[in-house]
Amino acid sequence: MNKKVVKTNSTSYKTIIFWGVIAILTLAFVVTIVIRFIGSRTINSYDSIDHVVGDEIFEKKEETYLVYLYSSDDEYSEAVDAMEEIIFNYVTFQGRNDSDADVYKMYAADLSNPENAKSVVYESTTNVLSVDDFDSLKVSDKSIPVLLVIKDGSVISYDITDNDISDYLQTIIDENK
Repeated sequence: MNKKVVKTNSTSYKTIIFWGVIAILTLAFVVTIVIRFIGSRTINSYDSIDHVVGDEIFEKKEETYLVYLYSSDDEYSEAVDAMEEIIFNYVTFQGRNDSDADVYKMYAADLSNPENAKSVVYESTTNVLSVDDFDSLKVSDKSIPVLLVIKDGSVISYDITDNDISDYLQTIIDENK
């Protein structure tokens, strides 16, 4: 007369909900960490900077932004290499502070690109103030690299010396830390 009692392991709904919530929170945490890691990576190559070509220089959606004009040709390598550290530091800083309106987005334009090379002039000085279209952009080969500050599609400021470019970018970094 002994009856065998069979016990079944049934999982309650509360247990399922508890472990489901734990799994979702863990997944959200991992995704957040991955996104923050990717966003904080250090820029160490011009290829990591958004490039513009030709008319794109004056057609970006931001109200105010920077365009770094450089050339990957060997004859400009010394001047361009001297600027790498500050340019890469700024772009890394900008990536980490992209929601700050005072940290302007920086684009790069390689003047060795055939389309961009149209703006390089020889034996002349650089004066690009108030230029608002690519056909009017004339940069002296002796001035490369150049940093343009563009607001509402027109150049409002530019720097052509290593010190001026470094000082301008470092000032933005220091004021927005």
